[in-house]
Amino acid sequence: MEISLHLGAHLTDEGRLLRCLSANRKLLAQQGIAVPDLAQFRDLLLAMAGTTDPAELDPEADQILLASADIPDTARRAVFSDPKLLSWKGGAVRIDQFYPNAPGRMATLRRALGANQVELFLAIRNPASFIPALLHGMKPGKAKSVLSKLKPQELRWSRLIADLQDAWPEARLTLWCDEDTPFIWHQILAHVSGHKEGTQLAQSYDWFDEVMIDGGAQKLEAYLSSVPPVDEAHRQRVIAAFLDKFCDPEKIDVDVSSAGWDAEMVDLLSELYDADLAAIADMQAVTLIQP
Repeated sequence: MEISLHLGAHLTDEGRLLRCLSANRKLLAQQGIAVPDLAQFRDLLLAMAGTTDPAELDPEADQILLASADIPDTARRAVFSDPKLLSWKGGAVRIDQFYPNAPGRMATLRRALGANQVELFLAIRNPASFIPALLHGMKPGKAKSVLSKLKPQELRWSRLIADLQDAWPEARLTLWCDEDTPFIWHQILAHVSGHKEGTQLAQSYDWFDEVMIDGGAQKLEAYLSSVPPVDEAHRQRVIAAFLDKFCDPEKIDVDVSSAGWDAEMVDLLSELYDADLAAIADMQAVTLIQP
């Protein structure tokens, strides 16, 4: 069985990928791809990831999960998605690390699911916006505690990726930048689901409601339906043009006030993020989806 694990990160996808694939459950099932409801697998899968003693894992944990998620015997691939597989949101950053508990959780899942062909998928985000958004969602006392110990200039996604590779070396790892999602959304859906080339997914343009003025996403979908892109580069040029015309600044503006950072710090973290991306692009056995 192919198992696709979409790990988030928090404050990137926000469940939109699973919602889109779930809306196409019957279509994908015809290609042997199962997309179970979140309620069918979340508790069990999170319990597996959080098991502190691997010896407590049932030897048939993977079969129990597939049965719980009602994955049919005819399926060749199953898609699971939840950022809590890496950590609860409050554990997404500590001092100078992203998701410090994630490698241990992935090592545990490896023991549970490793008999299958597992692929890991992860969106990363510029720390200059990720950290403020994370702090904004915390209680004031918790946010103050995290920020007081934080070393933002030392945060590197590449460190997490290397740790995940060490924890689960045979699992293929595919990454993308959250900032690039508008341009590569359909590629992301294809990579995670594994659907056949040319498959037209319903509601695949709903994501653009998150960044466009009302009606913009519908106009984009209507245009690309009437003038199908000849290739991915063509699709991206059309999307760029529509974003330029219909983007809603209020939906994409990031408030960094929760971190207390000035423009100089934001610029520095963005530069460090760009350098980190270059390092990630050179990593072995990592697929980085880019526009």
